[in-house]
Amino acid sequence: MPRMNNRRIMAKHYAQGVIAHLNLLGYHDEQAKLVFFRHYREMKRIFGLEPNVGEFAKLIDEFERAIRREEDNLKNPNYIKVGPLHERLIKLKSKQEKWKSTMAFELTESMLQKIKEWDSCHTTDATEAKFAYIFIPTGLGIIIKVTCDICNRVLDLTDDFQ
Repeated sequence: MPRMNNRRIMAKHYAQGVIAHLNLLGYHDEQAKLVFFRHYREMKRIFGLEPNVGEFAKLIDEFERAIRREEDNLKNPNYIKVGPLHERLIKLKSKQEKWKSTMAFELTESMLQKIKEWDSCHTTDATEAKFAYIFIPTGLGIIIKVTCDICNRVLDLTDDFQ
């Protein structure tokens, strides 16, 4: 019997994990497998194997429930179909992409100099970590504050940021 390559083994374990999470979400063993295989190919095409198995199982559960609602609504003569689930998958993927985007904040040399002048505390631990840097994006700009974890003083650097 030929050995499976690492990618197939990884996908197999991923699928087993998703099915196990579907069991936790209330699907019975056979039902979980049927639901998984019904949605796996399309969702893998869109999301890949990026979401962890719990998130992937929740996505499958969400779409299975949406299909059931759709089927129930089709029986209702007053129901008007809005659009296919594929479009909802694409929208959900774009939301996840937005969540993954990161913001980068930087301190200028003048800000670092102001922090050195303001700092009067000495750390006792090996890391010498004593400041919490707080960046709050607003419509008017970014609020920048530095909090000393030792004496709880706060330095507002907002004016220095232009």
